[in-house]
Amino acid sequence: MLRQTLVFLAIATTLFIGLADGCKKDTPPPPPATHVGTETSFTEEFDTLFKAQIRGWVMTDKSFAQGTSASAAWIQGYSGIDKSGNWFGFNAFSYHNDPTEFVYSQAGSPSSHADYSSWMISPVLSVKNGDKISFYTRGDTTGTNYNRLQVRLGYTSGSDVGGTASSVGSFTNVIMDINSAQAAGGYPQVWTKYEYTFTGISGKADVRVAFRHFMSDMAFTKGIGIDQFKFQVN
Repeated sequence: MLRQTLVFLAIATTLFIGLADGCKKDTPPPPPATHVGTETSFTEEFDTLFKAQIRGWVMTDKSFAQGTSASAAWIQGYSGIDKSGNWFGFNAFSYHNDPTEFVYSQAGSPSSHADYSSWMISPVLSVKNGDKISFYTRGDTTGTNYNRLQVRLGYTSGSDVGGTASSVGSFTNVIMDINSAQAAGGYPQVWTKYEYTFTGISGKADVRVAFRHFMSDMAFTKGIGIDQFKFQVN
């Protein structure tokens, strides 16, 4: 009887080990990394700044001695004729109802020579190689234009740009630097299109695109506009 019991236990143990091995072989691989960014193409027309912020755009001003409001520098675009009959601002590149349907970074204080660093950050995008972004930009035509716009990429779902006019936070990758020398008249004064194609990405990555109106002397800063931002999935 003891011998039969031992044989039964040996057989049962073998069957259990075989079942356990079978379960290991059938275990599915871990799921891929979860991406929180949008994976579909879209166009942002900036019909209103409020709606753009609801859709995930972040505006923050880190200029020295500037206001602390989250939208202190980037405002709704503007254009029109004043009481004296003089034209001010400019029309949007693309609009449906009103020529102010673009976003505008205000000019700096003419009495201040401090650094100017005003940020507008896109919603989170889930990108892969071959995906594209594009946008239109232009500067004011009043006075001499010394504007500069950096377009930076952050591999992050956050919007940290640091706490000073010189800091960049998570946005360490410069993909465009328009008029980097801050040359007089070096920024386009008509709506001009810029494009960037994502490369060097393994699989997919969550990113945010940051537009930084950046000047070393805000006394020479004029306003700039951005319109019709597009994210195009390949």
